[in-house]
Amino acid sequence: MRLDQFLQKTLGVSRQDARSILKSKKVVVNEEVVKQAKHQLDLSQDRVFYCDDELVYQEFFYFMLNKPKGFVSSHTHDGGTPIYDLLEDYSFVGLHCAGRLDVDTTGLVLVTNDGQWSHRVAHPNQNCFKRYLVTLAEDITSSSIQQLEEGAELHEGKALPAKVEVISPQQIYLEISEGKFHQVKRMLKAVGNEVVELHRDRIGNINLGDLAEGDYRELTDAEIEEFLS
Repeated sequence: MRLDQFLQKTLGVSRQDARSILKSKKVVVNEEVVKQAKHQLDLSQDRVFYCDDELVYQEFFYFMLNKPKGFVSSHTHDGGTPIYDLLEDYSFVGLHCAGRLDVDTTGLVLVTNDGQWSHRVAHPNQNCFKRYLVTLAEDITSSSIQQLEEGAELHEGKALPAKVEVISPQQIYLEISEGKFHQVKRMLKAVGNEVVELHRDRIGNINLGDLAEGDYRELTDAEIEEFLS
């Protein structure tokens, strides 16, 4: 790994900041001051210090991101801008989404380079509920709520039972434990309604909170550990 990339990962700084740190002559690799950003590290042997503190390489990264409209959850443009452009300082660590959102859906996306962790988040067997704020074209009916809570009929079979909380006649919270293609939109269509706006604000016990649209932050240890057990 390049030394500037190592500093990015261990210090949580941008590439530009990492190079500025190197110019300060405060980075020591195996007892020698190194200033070259392209210096290659052998992570199994080399020891790196910054201001006399040893830097420990972290293999995995875990982020939450508040996805704006017009961004896609893939690395290709695919009709929108990849969300990874918002995490460009971490482009070298091989990030992917633990459960995607459609281009016109906003809100909470979990991003990591830990494949086993993202599998636990996304797999229906984990019974991890995701909550969506759904704005509807028509008033929600008691019959529609019952169908959603019992499992809406989709073309591939019945969806798992959902949880519904009515906010107003045309706005509900919908919680589902699956992640099928366009699932929320298809569920509402199956009960005779249409989704106008869709926003995800919670995955398991991880809440989007007041994270601004387009911003991201690292997950806390407690948030990460929820899907490690």
